[in-house]
Amino acid sequence: MLAMTNPPSSQPIKPIYLNNRQALEQIERERTDLTRYCFGIGLGSLGAGVFNSLWWGIGIGAMALPLKKLQKVSQISLTMGSLLDIFEDQGILITPRLEVPDNGSLDLFVRFPNPPKAVFAIGLRSHGESTVFFNEAKETFYFHRKRGRSKPWQVDLFRRFALQEFWLRKNQQDLFGQSSRDKNRPAVKILVLVGKTRLGEHSEHLYANIGDQRVLLVRNRIAVYVMEVNQLIPFIQAWLAQHAQSQ
Repeated sequence: MLAMTNPPSSQPIKPIYLNNRQALEQIERERTDLTRYCFGIGLGSLGAGVFNSLWWGIGIGAMALPLKKLQKVSQISLTMGSLLDIFEDQGILITPRLEVPDNGSLDLFVRFPNPPKAVFAIGLRSHGESTVFFNEAKETFYFHRKRGRSKPWQVDLFRRFALQEFWLRKNQQDLFGQSSRDKNRPAVKILVLVGKTRLGEHSEHLYANIGDQRVLLVRNRIAVYVMEVNQLIPFIQAWLAQHAQSQ
């Protein structure tokens, strides 16, 4: 039986020290450690649970937070790996998990330092097996499960994206580039739905056409593109192509 120890901690990745592949390798090591930890708890709960149902409940409870961390780390790892596979030859720079005091962390900060220059702030989110909608009247996102009511997204994603970008510009300005124009280049904010979370259909006026991509664009204090994870790479390719002639 595997012994249960403290779960691996998630340490913020410092972009000044890690390049793309080093950062990805660190995340993949963390994913492996979390997988082993959860597997150990599962075996321990299964073995003891035959004789003690209380231990089974404790084991499942102890696994909840590590499983949530594992899910997030896996999402970041897979998405970052896909972006590197496609855009590494274009000089893409990716910084994962940028911690922002009082406002969580930005999952992926992506910069293209070569023309067409661009910056993308990417948040990866999952609400299990549900469908996400933007309620224009209430100016907030809702998620709906097959069995149950629609519930509002508790986090104000617009506010969080805005405050994250503001803090990063103030405290980690070099992430945006070296020239004054680079430092002032606005970040394209993208909410990416992952796992079994899907994006519902919306009114036509909420969609934007970026090249050949039709993408939900929600404006509420700031502009946020919303898409499922399989749309992310085609969207970035279309964005770069569309802006290639303007720089």
